[in-house]
Amino acid sequence: MAQTVYTNGAPGEMGEIIDFINYIFSQTRVPHDFKALLPKVYGDDAPAGGEAFHFLAKQQNKIVGCVANRLTTLHFGDSQLYCGYVGSVSVHPYHRGEGHMKKLMSNVICDAKAHGLDMLILGGQRQRYGYFGFEPAGLKYSFRVTKTNLRHALNDLDASAFTLRPMTEGDTPAAMALWQRQKMRAERNASGFIRELRSWNQTPLALEFEGAFKGYIAGNELVLESEELLPYAIKSLFSYTNEPQITFEAPLHDKARAKYLAALCEGMSLVQVGLVHVLSWPRVLKTLIEFKHRYVSPVRDARAFIDIAQDGAFEINVENGKADVTPLKLAPADALRLTHSEAQRLFFGIPAMLSPENAFEESLTGLPFYMSEQDAF
Repeated sequence: MAQTVYTNGAPGEMGEIIDFINYIFSQTRVPHDFKALLPKVYGDDAPAGGEAFHFLAKQQNKIVGCVANRLTTLHFGDSQLYCGYVGSVSVHPYHRGEGHMKKLMSNVICDAKAHGLDMLILGGQRQRYGYFGFEPAGLKYSFRVTKTNLRHALNDLDASAFTLRPMTEGDTPAAMALWQRQKMRAERNASGFIRELRSWNQTPLALEFEGAFKGYIAGNELVLESEELLPYAIKSLFSYTNEPQITFEAPLHDKARAKYLAALCEGMSLVQVGLVHVLSWPRVLKTLIEFKHRYVSPVRDARAFIDIAQDGAFEINVENGKADVTPLKLAPADALRLTHSEAQRLFFGIPAMLSPENAFEESLTGLPFYMSEQDAF
């Protein structure tokens, strides 16, 4: 086997990176064109320097493996977490079994820790990434709405003054202002806002009322000036697409939207948002416990001790919805001792599925996590 060099992408290598991931993903799934799928990263007008967050394995100066980690800031109410979204995980079929994925994922995690990231996020097969400390996190409601639902429930709603059209760069200021009102969101900048919405082959649509911008739709991301506009947006989207049914979603903290769609839809389900690897337990737990208390469901006053293998021991204190998570040099005898993956399943899992023998404070579990699919990498 030729000597392998592990390195980051260098200026001028993006073309080779795109060719590599197009080839790998097209081998196992439908043909892929990452320039079209993810213009925010691989498009001709994407920001320069994207090569730098690609971790590469090379043999004889040719790429044989790739993992990318795109940095993002997630906003949770008034707090932020600094995260990386892992994607483009790929190894050449002739070089599988040589340990490249294991080494590249280890490099990504070590680099993320060195740069003080709070959490890594990705989408993919659970057990495949469970080896690297990732576990499912977050739940969202998914609602299937049909034309028949509209005919019975919204037949008398006059939405004729509302129109949908493809978004343009001129819509960015108004759309950004609405996006920044979302309680849980990824940070976006104006120069790349429309490009972000075009991820995953979406055509973002502007909702107008008599020529005035009232919101937009991009995939499952539906952002409106007011929730009172939701039935008009739904009816307008059915007219625009002529689809027999459309799936809408709502994060757990968006109770008004979930309540409306639950009363309208033909069927609904709970869907997991993604996989996460927690790097900073104090910051992640404090941020998500306080967000849960404020926007999802009350968190009871509690004091708990947890000892997470390789991550350390922590004391958790919650009082009136405010959380303090303090690292401990030594865990007390009654601390709950868990592996990293067990801890993630505890805090992000569904509380009702916890073992009844588990005496851990249940209101600290089921922590909310949500990201729009348009921010996924």
